[in-house]
Amino acid sequence: MAAATSITSDAYHLGCDVGGTFTDACAFSPKGRIFRAKVPSTPQDQSIGVKNSIEKLRSIIKAAEPDFDGKFGALHHGSTVATNALLEGKGVPAALIVTEGHKDVLVARRSQIPGGLASWIQWSPPPPIIPLERTLQVPERIGVDGEVVKPVDKDALRQELQRVKGKVQAVTVSLLNSWVSGKHEQEVAAVVKEVLGDDVAVSLSHAVLPELGEYERTVTTATNSVVTPEVKRYLAGLREKLREDTANVSILKSDGGLTNLDLAGELPVNILMSGPAGGVKGITSIIAKSTEHKNLVTLDMGGTSTDVALIPDGQPSLRRETVVGDLTVRSPSVDVRTIGAGGGSLAFFEPLTNTLRVGPESSGANPGPACYGRGGTQATVTDANLVLGYLPQTLLGGEFKLDVEAARTAVSNLAKQMGKTMYEAAEAIIDLANETIYGALRLVSVERGHNPADFALVAFGGAGPMCANAVGKLLGAWPVIVPAAPGILCAQGDATTKMSHELSASFIHLLSSTSMEAISKEYQSLEQRCVQTVKDALEKKDPELATVYQAALRYKGQALELTISLTAEEIAKPMDEFEQIARAKFDVIHQQQFSYTLESFALELTRLTVTVTDASPDIEIPRIPKADSAAPPDSAVIEKKTIVVQGKEHEATFWDRTAISKAGSTVNGPCVIVEMDSNTLIQPGFRGEIDTVGNICISPMPGNEMPTFRSKTGLASTGKTDEQKAAEAKKIVEDIPTVPTLIGSSLASIRSEMDTLMLRCSMSPAIREQQDEFNVITDSSGKMLVGQFGSFIGQFLKIWTYKVNRGDVEPIHEGDVFVTNDVYEVEGAVSHLNDVIVLLPIWFEHKLVGWAANFGHLTDVQGQVPGSMSINAQTIFDDGLQVPTMKLFDRGVMNKPIVELMCRNSRQPDWLRSDLLALISSCRTAATRVCELCERFGPEVYAASTDILLSRTRSAVSQLIEDHMSDEPSTFVDFVDDDGHGRGPFAIKCTLTKPAKNKLRFDWGGSSPQASSSINYYLSETMFKMFVGYYLLTVHAPFTIPNDGFHDLLEVDIPLGSIIKPVRPAALSCRTHFLGRSMDVMQALFGQKNSAFMTAAGFSDSPHFFYSGFKPNGEWYQLYQIAFGGVPARPKGDGPDCHCLFPAIKSVPTESIELNFPVRLEVNEAVADSGGAGFHRGGNAQKTLYRFLSAGEFSLHDDRWFTMPWGVRGGKPGSRSKKAIHRLQKDGGYEVTLLPSKCDHVKVKPGDLLEWQTWGGGGLGDPLTRPAESVALEVKRKLVTVAGAKNNYGVILDPSTLELDTAATETLRADIEKAEAGKEAPLYDRGGSMQELVARCKEETGFEAPRPQWEEEIYGPHVALPYVQEWYKKGREVGYDIWKV
Repeated sequence: MAAATSITSDAYHLGCDVGGTFTDACAFSPKGRIFRAKVPSTPQDQSIGVKNSIEKLRSIIKAAEPDFDGKFGALHHGSTVATNALLEGKGVPAALIVTEGHKDVLVARRSQIPGGLASWIQWSPPPPIIPLERTLQVPERIGVDGEVVKPVDKDALRQELQRVKGKVQAVTVSLLNSWVSGKHEQEVAAVVKEVLGDDVAVSLSHAVLPELGEYERTVTTATNSVVTPEVKRYLAGLREKLREDTANVSILKSDGGLTNLDLAGELPVNILMSGPAGGVKGITSIIAKSTEHKNLVTLDMGGTSTDVALIPDGQPSLRRETVVGDLTVRSPSVDVRTIGAGGGSLAFFEPLTNTLRVGPESSGANPGPACYGRGGTQATVTDANLVLGYLPQTLLGGEFKLDVEAARTAVSNLAKQMGKTMYEAAEAIIDLANETIYGALRLVSVERGHNPADFALVAFGGAGPMCANAVGKLLGAWPVIVPAAPGILCAQGDATTKMSHELSASFIHLLSSTSMEAISKEYQSLEQRCVQTVKDALEKKDPELATVYQAALRYKGQALELTISLTAEEIAKPMDEFEQIARAKFDVIHQQQFSYTLESFALELTRLTVTVTDASPDIEIPRIPKADSAAPPDSAVIEKKTIVVQGKEHEATFWDRTAISKAGSTVNGPCVIVEMDSNTLIQPGFRGEIDTVGNICISPMPGNEMPTFRSKTGLASTGKTDEQKAAEAKKIVEDIPTVPTLIGSSLASIRSEMDTLMLRCSMSPAIREQQDEFNVITDSSGKMLVGQFGSFIGQFLKIWTYKVNRGDVEPIHEGDVFVTNDVYEVEGAVSHLNDVIVLLPIWFEHKLVGWAANFGHLTDVQGQVPGSMSINAQTIFDDGLQVPTMKLFDRGVMNKPIVELMCRNSRQPDWLRSDLLALISSCRTAATRVCELCERFGPEVYAASTDILLSRTRSAVSQLIEDHMSDEPSTFVDFVDDDGHGRGPFAIKCTLTKPAKNKLRFDWGGSSPQASSSINYYLSETMFKMFVGYYLLTVHAPFTIPNDGFHDLLEVDIPLGSIIKPVRPAALSCRTHFLGRSMDVMQALFGQKNSAFMTAAGFSDSPHFFYSGFKPNGEWYQLYQIAFGGVPARPKGDGPDCHCLFPAIKSVPTESIELNFPVRLEVNEAVADSGGAGFHRGGNAQKTLYRFLSAGEFSLHDDRWFTMPWGVRGGKPGSRSKKAIHRLQKDGGYEVTLLPSKCDHVKVKPGDLLEWQTWGGGGLGDPLTRPAESVALEVKRKLVTVAGAKNNYGVILDPSTLELDTAATETLRADIEKAEAGKEAPLYDRGGSMQELVARCKEETGFEAPRPQWEEEIYGPHVALPYVQEWYKKGREVGYDIWKV
């Protein structure tokens, strides 16, 4: 093993960083000098570029230091070889071995569809890192306690391995609960070697990532597997190429430490973010360790993107995951966030919304910006900078000439579309790009509890220094620091990095229930392995090493983990002292990040980590000579020319950075400092001073008060009336249309902050794992500006005003916060009692400027069953605790009794309290950020801008309706099969008409009357309008941020007393089915008018499963889980398997469930053939087998057991759902009982088994037109069976080899087409008429068909309503023909 030398003072230390365009090298001389070189990268073999950069650097050093012998003491290399192997698909073919019954772990990806409502229509699931056809299953099982439940079936494994023998170069083994015990993985590895041979590399998940979470561990290990051979080949070639240059080559890891070539080759997953880590480490060494500035926030702007990071107190923030493209792996990395705003980001004008947009699309390296002269014609950020005069006419030291006219033409073309001048358009591009960067910098700071104004901003990368001054103004972070050679900073950071090794292990124990002995034993094991690894790498017997101990803690049951650092002395303390130390450190971090702590909550350890680092002395950053005077010499001036800043022309001096680089030199803006790899813009009113290590430190000049947009408008004057200010503000935003765009971008960023805080601070799995929470920010009248489910504020204001007028409550005051879950009182703004909403009025300078609101699904709010969603509930009083609209805070004082009342009536009081605090914190965060916008722009301009944003969205939706919605009426009916009591099906029917060219009307007449059980759904008209807007904009204007501006274009008529507008006190707790069905109906109506919406039906509900009871030790447990199924086929392609239409919701890891609840999930995978056949296949259903390990009971509610998810345009319907309980008998056998779709209080004993299969998605298009090769591949992936391929697609496969029989397939398909000739496929295939489904129900499902409503007498509060009476009368007259389906 080659040694990784620790830093010594008598050697040349070399850093080398490979980028997409250039490879950079930087060397520290023992004489205290820094040398740098830049050469073109060589993507075909990065080591060639590395060698070239070293050769160039060597010649530069020899010219300056003739006694240099050409040898380097060490090379520290930042490499993208592992990243590129992933992004470019160069990983080797690999197989994955998983526990039998869990084959879809990589495909399902926690079952989450990213984005907002309707995103599923356009979303393309990224392919898994190892495909399903190479995923093998082995019968085995390790329990969560590490004990063997089922031994490894080695014979079955040997047979499975024959499928991939000779086809793979690597194998990943990831078995359930291997984070507890790797015994079975080791047994599997031995069989793999036996069958496949020693040449096949094997990665074991417990060795790569011994942490809980089967998806995260599997994807991390699989990623490691597929890139390992490519990385090893590269590193071997690199070692050989550089043999004459240095004997010591090390690779930078994602966490900013070094590793040797052998370790990098074994664990390449740890070097995926090697490049960005180098930049952050460079900042740490050059600035945090060499100047007085210790708190830094960084931006690294390149051609396509910008990376931002936080360095508090001189230590880069780390995170436990690394993101590469669509892939997120669990590997420690410097917390670098990437956004799509770079020098090459393209600018677009959207006429539909009269909005300018910059990025995320990029011009790339080829053709690049228009000014590169390579054929690009669309304006970019770089073109805008050139047009405004900020760039010299040549780059790279004169080697690259810019085409000024091409840039002016590109920006002028955009300006014409905008109706603005060329300079106005150019500044608008820059402003929007800067705003995007500002939002990212805020997010990376604020979510860790830091105020960015307390930090200095460091800008580097080729394009970072150009925007640094402007972003500094937005952030309020001074000074803005631009290090020397900012485009080569990553290489410099590489050179200063030192060897380190980190190991961690899951250690999930309550602090109060573990022992110091157990903690110390784990730390000692980790430390011994780390020390040995670093010693081996350094090849020193007794190197100087530093050890850092860390522990991840959380409140018991919370998702959020916070990491504390510990000393050797602290982990040697007795347990009671250690517990106090750990809690005190945790509380400090929690208070900083979230402004509160929970003193009575137990703390839980989740992970222990040890990091051992080479502690040899750091490389000293050389000091530069002092300047004779502050003013640089005239010879340092390159040129003077006119630039445009904020609409005004200024004469700017262009300085040569090399000539002004003496400590104390000062230049005043406006000016541009030019160097080989970057250009720094200093704006008017600012100056740049060179510090002792050569950094440019930009700060406001004396007297520069940095006027805000607000102060420059003059609207803060007290001499104007509110009406005058409003009129002037309206004129301002009309003249400067980018201002509303900037505010809209900021509001979207604020909403992201709210989501982040909710997911980190909540405690219930419903929110922290399944992400069942939604927020909104509105204007002062309650109109939604950003959100997803529409504004909740309008209905609240309506009821609160009514109460005020009655004298029941006081008016709204500053400091008030409101809470409610009263569905009827807020007219469906929340739709069942579990959804508790917090509403906070936002005040600025004592005036109401808006509202922030957040609702979350609280796990338990009383009611008949654990989870508060009982199908037996007959009234809202049975559903649970109702909280009418009331003040949670009155003038800033919390109403503690209401909180205690809610907690006292919940089976999970700790979860409820924590979730409620998270909702409050989320809204307060939004209020703070909105007030910052008002401070920056002024409340009048803010209000005028939000009016513009609402108007823009109205115009867009108006145009979309006019252009894409045809004039003829369309009608659709869909069903929820039953009410849990044998009655059904229940229908919702809607007719869509177009009363005007830009308006739509949705008439829900014909829908079933309300039910006597809890399947009723109070459909908020406001919420439904937002659904409509989201769907329209997602398909036709995906970059538009939806808001409430278009609501007057939609008319929604819902009959009172219907299933979707019930009369109180009808029960509502199980409303999820009609919530989903309303979106099914909407998409069907749109599909009749526009083929872009022509999708099938699928898994639009969120069926739920509750399992609860008392463990043998008396501890209460309560599991809540949302199920997943088949997404409909779409024009975009197949419906994803085992997913859900609802946005953001994701599954709870199997290992997490098994750790926290007495149950084992023996199967959790997609069901072959359950997705409807079609040219595009519907997504497959999910099958789960729950083995109960403790006595208890469960509730389970789903649907689609009677009707089928319809297919469209020749596509077949998806499969039905089904459930059965297998009760363990004394003789070891089972008694099997089918379960109805909705059931409560099902008692279970240890050993009983629940089998639950959800429903599939419908297909789209004729199955006979689906490529036979695609069908054959899906058979190999176990998504379609051999029989299903033949019966559903007319595709013939060899049953033993699964190879396609092309001739037989063509013959069969021709025969089928001949037999079907003349038959017209229905537009919607529901599997038969309602009468046919009723007739076949018993045979196909095992249950009698549900009884229609009209066979029973009307009973309930809706009995006297004419609509209800007419509906029952018609049903009794015409029966199922009432729906005409």
